[in-house]
Amino acid sequence: MKNIFLIIALTFFSNNYGQIKLSEIQGYWIKNKIKMKDGSDLFDRFVEDSAYTEYRIDQNRLCINSSPIHRTNESCLDFKLINNLIKTSQYAGFIIEKVNSDSLILSEKIDGLADDQLKRLYFSKQEVVLAKFKEENKNKKNIIASKLFTPKTNATIEIDLNKAFKNNYSNFELVGTFKIYPEQKKVKTAITFSTQNDSSRIRIVKKIIDHSFEKWNLKDFQGYESIEIPFVLKSEITKRSWGISVAFFTRDLTEFERIYGIKMEDIRKSSDYFNKALVAYAEKRYSDAIIYFTESYNLDYKNIDALYNKAAVYFESEDKQNACQVWLEISMLGQLNAKQLFLEHCN
Repeated sequence: MKNIFLIIALTFFSNNYGQIKLSEIQGYWIKNKIKMKDGSDLFDRFVEDSAYTEYRIDQNRLCINSSPIHRTNESCLDFKLINNLIKTSQYAGFIIEKVNSDSLILSEKIDGLADDQLKRLYFSKQEVVLAKFKEENKNKKNIIASKLFTPKTNATIEIDLNKAFKNNYSNFELVGTFKIYPEQKKVKTAITFSTQNDSSRIRIVKKIIDHSFEKWNLKDFQGYESIEIPFVLKSEITKRSWGISVAFFTRDLTEFERIYGIKMEDIRKSSDYFNKALVAYAEKRYSDAIIYFTESYNLDYKNIDALYNKAAVYFESEDKQNACQVWLEISMLGQLNAKQLFLEHCN
């Protein structure tokens, strides 16, 4: 009887965890959705979950790229495929929950973290995404690129621009578009709006982009007469930061704020208040800690940890009513862990 049970157990293990092959997950995958593993709404630095992310899975390397237009900032991890686990370190990896010819679902696995702190990621095979775009635009000769269908460059335009300005930055923004002409082997840039009437700076921007043709991979775009890529550019110099940033596939100057969900300066201030709150809490100055956590969240409404800590301080200082009020507020933001805390302590 004992031997029969052992055979059944081994069979169950093999059927459920031994079927993933490396060939099934290899290739390029484009993220199309992301949620918290416990089902809570995503609450991180991005306002939307549509920020571009590409996973490239090779023989034993997982490479992650967050730029649709170049791969120069790609980060790679070695991994081992163990049953349905992509193990990237001793303590972390990704569980393969589903894989087929056109889709992949991964969930994060990090020792010590619960499901409300981990994410589930949904991907589409890059070839499927490209085929769909080509089918939708099969009769067009002049197209507008998107994050999912665009030529890629082997360099970074932002770096080239920062080198060209040679630390001679000023505060200005501009909106433009450039067209790549595969047959004519040229790039042509047009600036449609600028907050600063400095023709020399505009000429530098146009020169850098216009001379970038050789850096573009146009393998999938030879059938088109032109590929248009709109962009916005922001040059900034402050006491804390300086440089040029470029956002592609948009003509909206507020794109930089949407990427982070809030102004960078407010994020920095929020972080300062958060750190002050931690110091106040360590010194048992609970009322100060609550004020600082509140201000941290008011400045950066994506800083959900500020609310969790605020509730914890209330609870530790025996102010159950306010702790429950904050947990209720967090649960209304789609966070299941806060809902569970409310149910456990606020009946």
